[in-house]
Amino acid sequence: MTVTPDTARFPRRPEARHALPDDIPSTASQAVRERFEQFGANYRWMLLFMMLTGSMSTMLAATTINVALPAIIGAFGLGQDQAQWMSTAFLASSTIAMLANAWAITSYGPRATYVFGMVTFIAGSLLGSVSGTLTLLILARAMQGIAAGLLQPMSMFLIFQTFPDHQRGTAIGIFSVGVVLAPAFGPALGGIAVDVASWRLVFVATVPLALVAIATAPLLMPTGERDRMRVPLDWPGLLLLTVALVSLLSGFANGNRDGWDSNVTYLKFAIGIVAAVTFILWERRHPFPALNPAIFMYRQFWSAGVIIAATGLAIYGSTYLIPLFVQLVQHYSPTAAGVMMIPAGLAMVAGFPIAGRLSDRVDTRLLIGFGIVCFAISAHLLSGVTTLTPYWVLIGWILLSRVGISFCMPPANTTAIRAVPPQLLASATGGASFLMQTGGAFGVNFLAIILQRRLIFHGEHLASAMNESNAEMLYEHALYAQQLEATGMPQLPAFTTAFGAIGRQISTEASVLAFRDCFFVLSIWFAMIFFALSLMPRPKLQARAP
Repeated sequence: MTVTPDTARFPRRPEARHALPDDIPSTASQAVRERFEQFGANYRWMLLFMMLTGSMSTMLAATTINVALPAIIGAFGLGQDQAQWMSTAFLASSTIAMLANAWAITSYGPRATYVFGMVTFIAGSLLGSVSGTLTLLILARAMQGIAAGLLQPMSMFLIFQTFPDHQRGTAIGIFSVGVVLAPAFGPALGGIAVDVASWRLVFVATVPLALVAIATAPLLMPTGERDRMRVPLDWPGLLLLTVALVSLLSGFANGNRDGWDSNVTYLKFAIGIVAAVTFILWERRHPFPALNPAIFMYRQFWSAGVIIAATGLAIYGSTYLIPLFVQLVQHYSPTAAGVMMIPAGLAMVAGFPIAGRLSDRVDTRLLIGFGIVCFAISAHLLSGVTTLTPYWVLIGWILLSRVGISFCMPPANTTAIRAVPPQLLASATGGASFLMQTGGAFGVNFLAIILQRRLIFHGEHLASAMNESNAEMLYEHALYAQQLEATGMPQLPAFTTAFGAIGRQISTEASVLAFRDCFFVLSIWFAMIFFALSLMPRPKLQARAP
């Protein structure tokens, strides 16, 4: 016999509701207010750490691949110009997806957008782990980048929806830990995966975090507004931006292979420039632009945006170069190359909340200036690196650079977003992330080009001096040949093999000089960015009124 409850005698207990916090932002949507009523004042922190989990999964994927690049290069027989697409594809696709973020939030709400992004990320990770061609690898990285592009601006948008102005800098600093832990532990995680199994494990190593985020998102993430108006997506603008980015990045990346003066290279640059100009003109006339030009009308936004783009170049560029150097030149294992980044990352974990807290109280130009000087000094020290530079000395130099980044990123983001009125908040968060990813994409691309070009230059320059008139070379050759003969090798093979040893020594020296040039370019770049601080007005600590 089935027993049914007597609803008259036992009435259903009403759902507990909480009072809205006094400091809830006036711009908070109705869906956010309902979540505050459901979870109370601590909802903003619960949401922050949920977003932090998802952000860590996507940003770990952005950096773990750098340690696995030498293994992928060996497995597929790639050159540096092809291998850099593993990083560039992620950054370029995330840049494009960021501009669709505001449309997705407005049309479908944060919850649906977040779940879609995490599902896309997991699918891309699984595809990368089973890829057998370079094309599939690039597609998998692009899918991961799309997920990162959708999630990162949304997190910034919801921080400004849930935290009052006097706590936003702190919240952004804590959230940035997700971005910081990726450069800290991502390379180590990737190195362990390569040493234990293979580079394929790198693609799925961050999936568990993504599963945690996708499981908690339906509970904590706010839905869209019930009476929301679905604005049309700016498909022409996104298409123009995609054509511009792909054409320009491909033109630079394949310049050495196709020839810088070839018709193919000229055509790619022409298409990219025309598409970029057309994109700017289209966005100015479109009623719902993917990248709202209005945000760049605020001097505080675009001046801080220069710092944001430079920081993106610094983070992704240095994270690309350093693991390559210690593996290809100093011959450390992937795990050792990854562990090298942990102390510097932990310094960023400590520095980001501090910088975020200070950005609520002091002039952010002072914080940004301090960060720029630290990174410039670090890059200058790295420009003197050699094959014999001690492991812990490199860690110290890298740590100094990460201290600089931690004092650039939160203050610059907070300054840029505070510059715009509330109705442009979603566009500003997407625009700031767009600048970060664009700087990183072109930074990795340019540094890969400089590395390959200078490697060829120094190799030819050193090889030209290796002739019969070089007494030092003849002495080294004779010494190598004698050592080989002492091991039992016949005289003629020993004579020939000794030239190979000298050739490898020349190749190593050329690699060292090429990496030095790349770090020197980074130091000069940040020295120039320091003077760009003069363009930034004194930031306001309070957000603009509607």
